[in-house]
Amino acid sequence: MTLEEGLELITNYKKGLEKFLETLPEQSVQLGSEMIQTLTLNSKNQIANLEAIEKSLKRPPKS
Repeated sequence: MTLEEGLELITNYKKGLEKFLETLPEQSVQLGSEMIQTLTLNSKNQIANLEAIEKSLKRPPKS
């Protein structure tokens, strides 16, 4: 896998998580507020982790 392919996978995964977060409030009746809070926090943490990975991959290598 190339760096570009890896970055594209990260971008697509982040978009999926962001879409999940957008639709999560619609599920509140079925899931309950505590589960919504847990899923929201977990998703935001995953996005932050992906952004950190993305940032480190884009950093030029040290010589």
